[in-house]
Amino acid sequence: MTVLLCEPDTAAAGRLYQELSSSLLVQRVVAVASLADATREAAASDFDVVVLDPVGADLPRAGRFALARLGAGTAVVLHVDLAQVEAQSTTFYHGERSRLRDAFTLDKRTPVTMLAAEIDVVLTKCQAFRLLATGRSRAERLLDEVRERASSTGDAELERLVDDVDQVRILENVRPDPTLVRPNPSRNTVFLSYRFKEEDGYVRGLTGLLEDDGFEVVTGRAADGYVGMAVLNRIRECEFFVSLMTRSRQFAEPGEKFATSAWLIEEKGAALAFSKYMVLLVEEGVDDIGGLHGDWQRHQFTATTFTTAARAAVQQLRNRTGQTG
Repeated sequence: MTVLLCEPDTAAAGRLYQELSSSLLVQRVVAVASLADATREAAASDFDVVVLDPVGADLPRAGRFALARLGAGTAVVLHVDLAQVEAQSTTFYHGERSRLRDAFTLDKRTPVTMLAAEIDVVLTKCQAFRLLATGRSRAERLLDEVRERASSTGDAELERLVDDVDQVRILENVRPDPTLVRPNPSRNTVFLSYRFKEEDGYVRGLTGLLEDDGFEVVTGRAADGYVGMAVLNRIRECEFFVSLMTRSRQFAEPGEKFATSAWLIEEKGAALAFSKYMVLLVEEGVDDIGGLHGDWQRHQFTATTFTTAARAAVQQLRNRTGQTG
């Protein structure tokens, strides 16, 4: 794919250019700093993808530019702070800019360690969008030829066929989102969700138990607490989900009650949304973990009982796969 990158922030532009150029999906990247330059480049060449910071540029003009590219069948990626956009959504998506919800997004808060993975996810979406747009374009041309033939020959049957096709095309208003495609998960794969402070203790032991029983362990290690599309895809592509919920901070109210890390709750929510078979290992005292779907999924532990709880969790997975012993 060919990519037009419009990002006025020099540092951000440099990082994006490097990662885009390194992607196997990208043949060429043209980087510009202004919307005027982007407009000239888009007029001179056809690009498969436009990556644009509409906030750093002039939002009304950038919005019109992005919508024009979308209308031409170009995949548009908005490089924005998603939290900021959400907080100002009434302004950002005002009027005709409401159609910018059809564009893809790349969060400016993405950690550097996750940027390459996030870009790969976005580019994969763009590739699917382009294939869909190309197919529609060819179908439009073919339909125009059939319509012209029906008109010139007076073929009533052919005219009725064209009318039927026009009625069906209302379905094109629903654009399939590649992110909703649920791949068949790889067998015996486990996404392990945990606080990275536990890596040298509980996690090492649990990972060893899982691998000894033939499970492949996948984590979001490079995400640094950021639950982006790359991490969500890892969860979706795994057969099982195991969350190690350890104490993060103590609640202010009296009692030995603790919260775990917020991103563990987010990852658990994603696993539920993807209908993953879930096993929770919860440290004693951890409360408010986002609700449970059956207490049988929960194994509580302390520092002295962790190995026993971990073995029970692994056995639960073995039972699910039909393994015995």
